[in-house]
Amino acid sequence: MTRDIFDVTDNVCLITGASSGLGVIMAEGLAEVGARVVLVARRLDKLQEVSDSLKSKGYRAEAMKCDVTDEMEVRRTIESVIQNYGSLDMLVNNAGTTAVSPTGDFQVDEWKRVLDANLTGVFLCCKYALRKMMTQKRGKIVNISSVYGLMADISLELPYYTSKAGIVGLTRQLALELAPHNVQVNSIAPGFFPSEMTESTIMNVDSLAYTLSRIPMKRIGTPQELKGVIRFLGSKASDYITGQVIVVDGGWSLW
Repeated sequence: MTRDIFDVTDNVCLITGASSGLGVIMAEGLAEVGARVVLVARRLDKLQEVSDSLKSKGYRAEAMKCDVTDEMEVRRTIESVIQNYGSLDMLVNNAGTTAVSPTGDFQVDEWKRVLDANLTGVFLCCKYALRKMMTQKRGKIVNISSVYGLMADISLELPYYTSKAGIVGLTRQLALELAPHNVQVNSIAPGFFPSEMTESTIMNVDSLAYTLSRIPMKRIGTPQELKGVIRFLGSKASDYITGQVIVVDGGWSLW
């Protein structure tokens, strides 16, 4: 029987920033359909909770502590995954952070902290993952950007917006470089989903009202609406798609 083109059973998928928010949603989305997920983040206690929850449902998950801004940690983590599983089929670069301030008041250290986590971390993970993917002549890299990588808004988060736009450029250039090696590199630009980063907005009546006023569908996204996209990009169904940004935002970026 021919394997379904959407099947990701036994695929080894490494997800960064998997201790909370969108990282958990995407890890669940892949684990639920048979993938082996490796959960990576700095907070090992939170990672272990996610891993234990997935295992209690019969899914395959492993937690590995790693700071994506530390090149040696990234290298050791990815090499360990390859040694343990023999392959690396998918890398999901989701780790990220933000900082809020008027640009004239932003400290350089805060700017660097956000850029290091959101953009340099993506580069480092790609750098070490692509070596194995090129050798095995297959692989999927999915970089998590944001609608704020494609558009401006009133929130005073310049380094976040800049880093997410940078991810789009990185994705396109890396896709071109890796295309001859049968490695597809794409980006997801989520709109508004429940997460630690968006919790303050959800809890603030005025902020939530503004956000919903910007979304033509007049609601925030649900986990299932992100899970389908990550499964698609991890499967053979997306083998001829590379260098693209898939926007999942209820129409927010249409304005």
